[in-house]
Amino acid sequence: MTDPRDPRFRPYRALTLGVYLVITVGFSCLIIFSVYRSVLQMTPDRPPAAELRSEEECLRDARQLFVELEQERKAQGDQAVVVRSDQRFLHFRVEWLTRKRAVESHCALDSRERCKAAFGSLDRMLDLYTTASVQFSGAVGPTVDAFKKQLDPAP
Repeated sequence: MTDPRDPRFRPYRALTLGVYLVITVGFSCLIIFSVYRSVLQMTPDRPPAAELRSEEECLRDARQLFVELEQERKAQGDQAVVVRSDQRFLHFRVEWLTRKRAVESHCALDSRERCKAAFGSLDRMLDLYTTASVQFSGAVGPTVDAFKKQLDPAP
């Protein structure tokens, strides 16, 4: 049986494969870099430890952070454009995480199990609320926005 590929075109096939690989690898590297940069921006560093607070103060601060997180979650349906409420939540998330990391730096979590558990729960809630905000804005947002338009007086 004969080879269906003409040997005269072998250099062109090799060139095409090379161009394909360069474009594919380049594009993949751009995507990986973009995701890496995005994750770094959304995960603030913990500031160096300063003065140590009491466990009660740390738990009070954790409670306040929870209240802020819950208020932001509840406010999603009140946005002017609910479909974009996830973007607002993502901006809030970075600010909130920055404040949380600052509070954690004053609480010596390694030696306080109760505080460590509370702040761990806050991290888990933030992850779940972030997922829920994206799902809410995508699934429920269009219906809420349409309903709000129906309630507006006709221009």
